[in-house]
Amino acid sequence: MNLSVRDVAVRLNVSEKTVYKWLKAGLIPANRIGKSWIITEESVQVLVEPKSIVQMVPATRSTAAPNAPIRTGVPGNLIASGTSELDSIYLSRFTDVLNGAVSQGVQGVLGPRASDPTTSSTIASALESADGEVLLQGIGLREFFGDRGHTSILRQMAAEDRAVQIRAILVNPVSEFARARAVAEDGAQFESEDRYKAGPLYNDSWRSLNVIAAMKKEAEARYHFGIDVRFVDHWPSVYLVITAESTFVETYLFGKPRGAVDGSSIDGLVPMFQFQSGSSYSGILRQHFDYIWSGANPHVKTHTLADIAEAMHVSV
Repeated sequence: MNLSVRDVAVRLNVSEKTVYKWLKAGLIPANRIGKSWIITEESVQVLVEPKSIVQMVPATRSTAAPNAPIRTGVPGNLIASGTSELDSIYLSRFTDVLNGAVSQGVQGVLGPRASDPTTSSTIASALESADGEVLLQGIGLREFFGDRGHTSILRQMAAEDRAVQIRAILVNPVSEFARARAVAEDGAQFESEDRYKAGPLYNDSWRSLNVIAAMKKEAEARYHFGIDVRFVDHWPSVYLVITAESTFVETYLFGKPRGAVDGSSIDGLVPMFQFQSGSSYSGILRQHFDYIWSGANPHVKTHTLADIAEAMHVSV
């Protein structure tokens, strides 16, 4: 059963404003769709029954002092007087982790985007409610400029002429970095330039480039919506989505899953972290994006959409 913010406020005997504050800080487990919060009965039960939190922590022997003070930064009802000393130690560790995450602006730890549909839906919700600047960084960003995924959201932004400015950084698809990925995923035969250009990754890039070119042309006929894309001879350290409200970051890894026989990558198999865009870490990621975008480093060459379109025989 889902609860409204008002329902939660009544149950916890706090104001609705406080509930919204806890939701934004991640103290109440919930999902956000647009501007609405989806809060389950179980999420509120976690706050009023501390045993349910303790049970989530593995019961291993602790060397911590049994009378160690409990530091709390979560709702007062989270810690009850009936907990044992060992439970209190585990609960203290839990709240330390929670306090640290909240202080650093963590909004959530999401599942791998390759296997957890909730992660894609959370990013989609952030995009659907986005305004102002949206930053994207990845290898090919096929879910943004391909045949499925978030592409339809970006196209809808353009169709509605929303006040959104998209900037995206992708790997240059005719660079050695792109061919290195093809070799890692599909095999050593793609070391050949001719074989690489006939392969799946190059063709995916070609299709994405056509989608980007179409969006760029549509943006030129709009007053508010805009898009600009740059391609770099550089292997990105992170997959990155930044909106005014949320920052999503995933560490990029290089290689192929053990035992995989198809063209698959270990990218997308690690957790996705969601931060508040006003956090210091989000600010560092934005600095990283702007530095790569600027082309200021002579060892990280940056190419325009027109440069890559010409190299791949795509009309822009």
